[in-house]
Parts: sequence; C-alpha cells; structure tokens
Amino acid sequence: MFIYITKRLLWVIPTILTVLLILFSLSYLLPGDPADIILGPRATPEMAEELNRRLGLDKPWYQSYLIYLQNIIRGDLGTSIFRDRSVLKVILNVLPYTVILTLTGMGLAVFNGISIGLLAANYNNSYLEKFLTLFSFITASTPTYIAGVLLIVIFSVNLNLIPSIGIGEGGFLSRLHHLIGPALALSVGWTGYIARLTRSSMLETLDQEFIQTEKSFGIPRSYILYKYALKKAIKPIIAVIGLGIGRLLGGAVFVEVIFNRPGLGRLIVNSVNERDLPMVRGGVLAAALLFVIANLIADISYAYFDPRIKQK
Repeated sequence: MFIYITKRLLWVIPTILTVLLILFSLSYLLPGDPADIILGPRATPEMAEELNRRLGLDKPWYQSYLIYLQNIIRGDLGTSIFRDRSVLKVILNVLPYTVILTLTGMGLAVFNGISIGLLAANYNNSYLEKFLTLFSFITASTPTYIAGVLLIVIFSVNLNLIPSIGIGEGGFLSRLHHLIGPALALSVGWTGYIARLTRSSMLETLDQEFIQTEKSFGIPRSYILYKYALKKAIKPIIAVIGLGIGRLLGGAVFVEVIFNRPGLGRLIVNSVNERDLPMVRGGVLAAALLFVIANLIADISYAYFDPRIKQK
C-alpha cells in the first residue's frame, strides 16, 4: 500500500506542473497586450510597462515561467492587481467556504444516492423501484444552477424555510442553516448519478454466486445486503467520488454566485471579470490542487477496498 501511495503522489508533480504551464501560457496567448486589456484604454505606457513587469511578461516566457515556479515553491502566488493584497492570503480566506460546501454537497450526494440506490435494488421490479429510477434520472439531468434557483424559489421565497443568500453571521447553527440550500443544490445532480450507479452495481452483485451461497445458508436478506453486497458494490462509487468532487468544485461557482456566498469559485469569476491575472492564476491553481487531492484520496480508498489495484 505504501508503494502504491508513493506512486500516486509522484504522479501529482507532473500534473501540477502541466496545470501551471497552461495557466502561465494563457498570458501569452491572449490577443493584444494583457496590460492594455487589464488597465483599459486610458493606461499610459509607463503604467503598462510596470504591470508587465509585475506579471512577469517583460521577459521571455520560459524565463518568466521558471521565476513563477520558484515563487510558487516559496509560497508566493503574487499580488492581486485590484485588491493590492497577497493572492495566497485572499485564497486562504475564501477557500474554507468552498471546501466545506463541496464536502457537504458530496456527503449529501453519497448518502442520499446510496440510500436511494439500495432501496431501488432491494425492491427491484416494483412500483417503488420505478419511481426511484425516474427520480434518479430527473435529478441526474438537473443542472446545478437550475437546482439552486428552484430551491430558492420554493424553500426560501414561498416556504421561507432556508436563507437565500449569505453564509450566516451568527454561530454554528446559523452557518449550518445557510449551508443547507447551497449544499442541496450542489448535490442534486450527483445524487441521481450515484443512485443509478448504486442500483446497477447492487443488482449485479446480488446475482453473483457468493451471494446466492449466503442466501442458501438462510442468512437474512437485509444482513446480506448491507454486510456483503454493499461492500463489493460500493467500489465503483468510490472510484467516481474523486471525479465527483472535481465536478462539484465547478458547480460551486454557480452555487456561490446564486446564493451570494464567498468562495473560491466566486473569487475566480470576479477576478476574470476584473482581468486580475495573478488572482485568476492563483484561484485556478488552488482548484486544480483540490481536484488532484480529491482524486488521490479516491484512488487510495479504491485500492483499500480492492487489493487487486495495489497488486497492479
């Protein structure tokens, strides 16, 4: 297991280097002078020259890229153009909100999806199974921003059950109350997907010989379902959790904008609109790191449940 984890960690290095190369190259691929785009038509040549120097665009791209890597290794992501603050400090201020939202959304999606999938598999070919399958298709096809708007209209405007904006200014309960709507909106699509995946995997597992052997011994169906079948059927779900967290990070952009929550996604959107290049680079890099870490955790968890992965 240690060797497998080490190999997976080594793959993180070229992945991050590739992301950094693409991010940095975008500055040189933009049409026109990035300084003119950022500062606008009233910028003087001296202002444009100073900004190009700050962005590292006054040197050949390979020299600037090496300097950029050295700064990142030292923990220096640059200074925000419009906020005049360290990019790293700004990201660290908003990152916990996005991480909490994403993990809560994935937790809800996994819990609800597995529960729905287990019910559908346990009551296969029944009206309940048909209803749950239809519900899974509908939720899996619902975009995050549509789910967010519907939740605000139904539960905030009409029923007044959940807050529609903000993160809560009180204690833990207030913040939890403000988190319910965004987390539900973020989890809707993956709830349906995980439910369908769980149902298919459970039905396939229940038809295997070792399950039939357990049934022949007179072991209760519920015990077989949760003790033996679920442990084997859950492997495909673990494999997609890492990808799911990456997708939820992308969906968090819409959720944070719709519910007016601070977070990494909203920060990146605002920075793109402001043409704040250092902040865009730092925000996308942080999102890429979260995605890589999520996939790494999912791979390790999958190897834990399936020893064949470690052997390969």
